[in-house]
Amino acid sequence: MTDTELTASQLARIRQLERHGAASLRALSGETEAEYRAARLRVDGVPAPFAAPHLSVDFSKASLQRSRGVVDSLGLRLRYSDAALHKELSPKPGFARLIFDVLEQLRCEAKAAPHFQGLRGNLDCAFLEWCEEAHGKGIGESDLGILLYTVIHMSRARLIGTIEDETAEALIEATRANLGRIIGQYLYQIPKVREDQRRFAEPAFGIAMALEEMIADTGDGDTEADGKVLAQRHGLVLPPDWQDDSNETPSDSVGAGINADVDADTDPDNMAVAGGYHVFTTEFDTQISANELYWPAKRAQRRLELNQLVLAQAISAPRLARELLPLFATPTEDGLLFGQDEGMIDARRLTQLISNPSYQQIFTQTRHQLQSDTVVSFLIDNSGSMKRQRYATVAVLVDTFCRAFELAGIRSEVLGFTTGDWNGGRAMKEWRKQGMPENPGRLTEAQHVVYKNADTSWRRARMGMACLLETHHFREGVDGEALIWAYQRLLARDESRRYLVVISDGAPMDAATHNANPDGFLWDHLASVARSIDKGMMVRLGAIGIDLDLSDTYRNSVSLDLTGTLGQESYRVLHELFA
Repeated sequence: MTDTELTASQLARIRQLERHGAASLRALSGETEAEYRAARLRVDGVPAPFAAPHLSVDFSKASLQRSRGVVDSLGLRLRYSDAALHKELSPKPGFARLIFDVLEQLRCEAKAAPHFQGLRGNLDCAFLEWCEEAHGKGIGESDLGILLYTVIHMSRARLIGTIEDETAEALIEATRANLGRIIGQYLYQIPKVREDQRRFAEPAFGIAMALEEMIADTGDGDTEADGKVLAQRHGLVLPPDWQDDSNETPSDSVGAGINADVDADTDPDNMAVAGGYHVFTTEFDTQISANELYWPAKRAQRRLELNQLVLAQAISAPRLARELLPLFATPTEDGLLFGQDEGMIDARRLTQLISNPSYQQIFTQTRHQLQSDTVVSFLIDNSGSMKRQRYATVAVLVDTFCRAFELAGIRSEVLGFTTGDWNGGRAMKEWRKQGMPENPGRLTEAQHVVYKNADTSWRRARMGMACLLETHHFREGVDGEALIWAYQRLLARDESRRYLVVISDGAPMDAATHNANPDGFLWDHLASVARSIDKGMMVRLGAIGIDLDLSDTYRNSVSLDLTGTLGQESYRVLHELFA
């Protein structure tokens, strides 16, 4: 089941499980940036290269206890395994590395404290449900699959304990008997050294290499095949997104540049490829003015509607301008105040003090005036999910903000992002024409819309702003690239203070890209870009979630309920983000 087929309640449940899972991960592992999303563990937004078949889970289908068990297993891995040491000790890419990685995962699960009965119960439940799923998918039909399955059971029995599963016992009985004489000596050692990762790696390496040699001797597999090939041949038992030729710790991987040189990461060119992101073709991408989307008569009609909606809200633009000015402006010196009771002595008034000793107003003070050297950019999600009533309220909110900013002397711009067509459009057709190469990257026509640029007054831009009420161009969304686009526009500005406000009701979604790439491909890129902008500090980034919590993507975010009439409190949202 894809994201497009999930109901709103299912998506809400999945995101709730992911947020709860992230909280458990962080509490158990001590990694403050750990999370589990789209069937992958991420640390600081970078997918962690752990390969353990029993930890691959779909939150939309798995039971609550299995979901918790997977998250607990990964938390134990982060807590008890040194990723750099694991990389150093790992065998070369191939089946041996997969076995070595699974054994390290089981070692970490075995270190769960005995008094954590709930956690141990979750681990057992997750493992049993994976076994049932593997049986249903015909794991015994693949020689390599049954070998991996048997080794996992044998190793888990030695480290943690036997799981009562008659089907599994019957399935592995013959293979287990044959393996006993090959890896029995190593299996005997692993429980004794499970507390020490380096010592444990010796028998684990022995098991991995013994199995690799056995496969090579029988000619039953390509021992040099990388993780991608293994996943294709034995996808029933391998996590769908694992590639064991990518044996990198988070600090080594593409997206982890965020932890290194901030200046490099804030370069939009680097952001464009963060986390391995790539684009199949940009030939059909467009940037368009909102005025070009619809005929003048349609824009005029929508403007009248927007004016009526604005009038119906309990908000005053002049009052809002006065409240926004202290937030986005800075005090600057603007002459002197004379005749003050304190401050610097004004020599010209000393004669008055001599003639009247009680006269005190002989001082001057520097006068300060709030002045703005600021630009604020609104980046609005124009995906199909925004076609509900919320799009009209967003239009009212942004239109009023732009009026108030203009009264306060603050420049503002309004941008939108969508796609030029549904399901990939011409980019998808081009991909098919080229033979549908694997992992093509972004596979759609990106369309960026300028409703109002920062150098245009609200009055001149009001007809373009009215197009926010016309939703025929609301299709799908590629959020990460849109965020880079808005960021680049701000970097080109001369203002010393730059703010970027994203308004969205969910995660990035483009059906064509989603179906042709690994899970989380678009979200990973968005999270990497948002994190880079945050760390660069050249643009202050904030996000407004429409009836949705965006904190798993944007560090600085608020959720806004747009049902009912907008009041003064609704317009305090920028104070919540940037005060």
